[in-house]
Amino acid sequence: MSFHHVLVSSCRELLTLAPRTPYGTKRDKTFGRGRLLLLVGVPAALLTLGLWTWWSLTQTDIFWKMFDLSVYHNAAESVDDRGQYILYERSFGIWQLPFIYPPFSAYIFVKLLPLGFAGLKWFMTVSSLVSILAVCWASWGMLGYRRSWGRLGAALTTFAVVVWLEPVSWTLIWGQVNLALLAIVLLDLAQPDARWWKGIGVGLAAGFKLTPAIFIVYLVMTRRFKAAVAAVAAFFATVAFGWIVLPNASRTYWTNLSEISGRVDSELSVGTLNNQSIKGMLTRLIDNESVVGVVWLILCAAIVILGLLAAAKASLAGRELLGVVIVGSLSLLVSPISWSHHWVWVIPAFVLLAHMAFTSRRKLWWFATAGFFVFYASWPMKINALGEWDERVPLQPFGLMWLVPRDEDRESHWNVWQFFVGNSYLLAGIVLTVVVSWLILKNTSLTSLEPVEISTPDSGAVEGTPEPVGAAAPAGAASVGSSASSEPDGTDEGAGRKGVGIGG
Repeated sequence: MSFHHVLVSSCRELLTLAPRTPYGTKRDKTFGRGRLLLLVGVPAALLTLGLWTWWSLTQTDIFWKMFDLSVYHNAAESVDDRGQYILYERSFGIWQLPFIYPPFSAYIFVKLLPLGFAGLKWFMTVSSLVSILAVCWASWGMLGYRRSWGRLGAALTTFAVVVWLEPVSWTLIWGQVNLALLAIVLLDLAQPDARWWKGIGVGLAAGFKLTPAIFIVYLVMTRRFKAAVAAVAAFFATVAFGWIVLPNASRTYWTNLSEISGRVDSELSVGTLNNQSIKGMLTRLIDNESVVGVVWLILCAAIVILGLLAAAKASLAGRELLGVVIVGSLSLLVSPISWSHHWVWVIPAFVLLAHMAFTSRRKLWWFATAGFFVFYASWPMKINALGEWDERVPLQPFGLMWLVPRDEDRESHWNVWQFFVGNSYLLAGIVLTVVVSWLILKNTSLTSLEPVEISTPDSGAVEGTPEPVGAAAPAGAASVGSSASSEPDGTDEGAGRKGVGIGG
């Protein structure tokens, strides 16, 4: 089937005002031996927390400085008694970096000032860890697993693993907001479509940091217009609130958005290794800003069209988590700056792979899950700016992509091998997004990759007595993501001065 035919047929299928099957009408999956899974998950999560605490206490120069959080905190402190803000004119924090988030986010940190910087570090750490667990819980719910001891055990076990993924580790180290925003977006999209407040979380996240606004487009393309309207209303509510409480900062921000965003490049080069976005790769490859801009726009347009069509089609087929992960990946690929710690969408992606591994009889998925972890994991390494082991630098949780020279324009002199290693997050994201999107749009529905459900009734179910999964289902009925009848639980800046870490 030609590329043109695939796009045309997909657009015809999606561009209709026909009502979609509501998402979140039934939860029909459960885990066999749920209580046993819980007995594994609890000590695994506690062990992870213990190890992380021990590493943090023994490497305080790395783990407890929270350079990004110092930017937010100092920016909030820039308020004088008359409420005049200089948020977008000065640099803040330990490394003197610009504050580039909307005024609404600045106001949130103003309200947290009474905690002091020490208290804010504890608040951000605890809230980020809770957010990781919430994302794991919601992700399993979006795959159709009912609330049960087994699902809690799966969430805790997943939590114990994903904390050691490099984007997660560095989000905790920098004191970044990525995990909290991920939790807000995912918990919102995990709500059944019938909930009137669905979409508000997406709008609030977009008001805090503009990138999540892509999920509003996703809601429109999946014909959840009420949720899209709620998201837009929530976003503009944050903008209006910012104008009320921080009028000067809002005027400066919304009338100079491009210039403010560009301040990052004046402090931290877009071409540094830590920027795993399409624009970052092109900047490292092409020494011409105009050419980079044109090529970047063309590539972004192509991958956004392909990815959003595939995500919408996956959602309409009942694979909500798959669709959401694709859109999350797009937000990372097309953003001008996606530091490695922005890639926290690896958490729901890992849950999706783990689900395939546990429910499939194919060893392929176990290898894929293990390979995914190895690739994105935080490995304790003493790596200097040349990508070489150096006993003089502290032990830091680096990913494999850091094994190449970085900073001080070293990226522009990479050889072919270093190019692929140094752009590995981005290249892996592009390949996976394009391949999965193409398979979805070709209407193969990933049939050859679908698992056979092998779960047994969970004696530890929290709500009701679950039915055996797949007991009466025809062969091949299981899906990659959640089924259309499944219900979930209802309920930035890089390492040059950023990516290098300490002593790099």
